[in-house]
Amino acid sequence: MLSPARASSGQHLVWVVPVLAEAAALGRSMILAWVLGPGELGQAMILALTVRLAEMASDVGVDRLMLQAGDGGTRRFQAEMHGVTIARGLIAALVLLAAAPILAAVFTGGPAPAAFAWLAAVPALRGLAHLDFRRSERLLRYKPMALVEGGATIAMAACVLPAAVLLADHRAMPAVLTVHAAVYAGLSHLVAVRPYQVRFKVSALRRVWHFGAPLVSNAMLLFFTFYADRVIVAKAYDWTTLAVYGVALQLALLPAQITGRAAASAVLPRLRIAIRRNALAKVWQPVLTLYIILAAVMSSGFAFLAPAVIGLLYGAGFQPDGALALALGAAAGFRILRTPYSQLAIAAGRTGDPARANLIRALALIPAAAVAAASFPLAAIAAAAALGEAGATWRAYVLSRPTFSSTGKQEVYAWAPTR
Repeated sequence: MLSPARASSGQHLVWVVPVLAEAAALGRSMILAWVLGPGELGQAMILALTVRLAEMASDVGVDRLMLQAGDGGTRRFQAEMHGVTIARGLIAALVLLAAAPILAAVFTGGPAPAAFAWLAAVPALRGLAHLDFRRSERLLRYKPMALVEGGATIAMAACVLPAAVLLADHRAMPAVLTVHAAVYAGLSHLVAVRPYQVRFKVSALRRVWHFGAPLVSNAMLLFFTFYADRVIVAKAYDWTTLAVYGVALQLALLPAQITGRAAASAVLPRLRIAIRRNALAKVWQPVLTLYIILAAVMSSGFAFLAPAVIGLLYGAGFQPDGALALALGAAAGFRILRTPYSQLAIAAGRTGDPARANLIRALALIPAAAVAAASFPLAAIAAAAALGEAGATWRAYVLSRPTFSSTGKQEVYAWAPTR
């Protein structure tokens, strides 16, 4: 049995596992770029974006509800969440199968319907995962999570080169994503302490939907902010240009992905406890200060280093200009800065706040599409993204005020250290 006495076991893994995951994603794109070339990499990116959209659109926040709910550690709740995740995976898989010919027609000259249909295996397999490693995170124990997520990442990384050589085109992407999902589900059962039980309950579905519907809305907004600009580039330019933009964007958002995943495991449980104990002021300020520092370092570092680093890792054909690097670095910095506010909203049960904030970021797609249609440089699209991220972060800050007011700590929500 998991015991509170062993809390915070493997706390460093909260950061190690996201770093490993993003490093593997970076290595995956590098290998595909060198083996397949820019055009095939661009098509592989569209396949990855497609399965990511399906996952985000069906993400009702089961893992976050397990951390936030008072009964999130019970056997009954866990069994009901297994039923929810199975249903989610099957629905997402069916949607991908039905959409495959449509997507192939939309992206003319891109992946065939069979390549899009292959992606359906990914959510179906992930839906079979055992959620006991998520229960461990309630007690701030992260070793089971590291074994599941880290092991799946290593398995995926190991098969990228063989898949690229054997398939010799963009189909390598659904192959490695399928391996990742299968190993993820398998390892989750190996590390589980409790037996795998499944309950399909309408009341559980209603509860998850009440909690997760705002998160689904936010996930869709995140897609249209995090990925839709790449779709805009794919339609307005060509596959090679998409590969150049996609590589730069992937590297820019890599720190944001790492900090976001780490926050979900480490920051969210602490904020939940602090709110219930009326001790938010003590916990919040160090968290916010850390993310301010991370955002500043990342933005400046990417602007200065990205062109040279990308040219070295991917080849001269992928090297972005300075303006593109500066704009993407600013966009990623504001996204990092928004992370603690998003986790605070979820911890307080205000799951609609992230979507309200990200709506501003989504509106930035309008000028992005306009400049792409006018064949402006890629830096103009990235600049629109940066403005949208800045507006969304400010909105998240404003929306956080009621949470602090309700705990009697209104002074905490200042950007500067608390007086």
